[in-house]
Amino acid sequence: MSHIIGQFHLFQIFLALLCTLTIKPSPSLAFLGPDCSPGKTKSFRGGTSTSIYANRRDVLSFSFASLAIFPSVSDALVEGNKVSLDTSDDTLPVTSYKKLPSGLAYADARLGTKGDAVAKAGDKVNLQWVLRKSNGYFVDSSAVAGDVPFVFVVGSEGGAIAGVDEGVRGMRAGGIRRLLIPPRLAYVDGLEDGSPGPVPVGYGPRQQMRRVMLKKDVQDEYLYLEVQLTRIR
Repeated sequence: MSHIIGQFHLFQIFLALLCTLTIKPSPSLAFLGPDCSPGKTKSFRGGTSTSIYANRRDVLSFSFASLAIFPSVSDALVEGNKVSLDTSDDTLPVTSYKKLPSGLAYADARLGTKGDAVAKAGDKVNLQWVLRKSNGYFVDSSAVAGDVPFVFVVGSEGGAIAGVDEGVRGMRAGGIRRLLIPPRLAYVDGLEDGSPGPVPVGYGPRQQMRRVMLKKDVQDEYLYLEVQLTRIR
């Protein structure tokens, strides 16, 4: 009996979390492809965020048998939604984004103010990062690993994925930049340990990225990666 009551409490907690989670939307940029053009944008109801809720019918559709596979708190940290690196959490306007010839698009959420040095080829840089899918769903971040930064030498072979290597150039320490990275500039060398990074940790996050990489020839597909450059040397 106590085991059943415990499961029921877990179920209630799950529903409470489900009713309060919000998803940060991804940018809607027409230049990324036809599916992002006006009238077909990948946006969320209600502007900058939308609540997820469960109505009575949804609740009744759940089976108590599914309680055994509900995610734990630690799983939710990896698979749920994380706040933006930019503490204001504002959605940047489309006009803030610049598209480079490679296909990478970026926007500065916050300009760096720590020193005059800007990241360039040959510099060793530290990055905090948050990785999302193009629909805004959180995949992984450096915060999940205890804020351990991703460190690489700009321009070095095998250091960072091409979209990050190109995307951090010109940043100053303290700056936050949002990168929209086409799959062809992402994990083309794989997602195993030691691959160009930042590589998400764990089977689930890596599988999500593998599925994205299967769409590398799809024009409107991209990875949404926020990076904060914390150190240049």
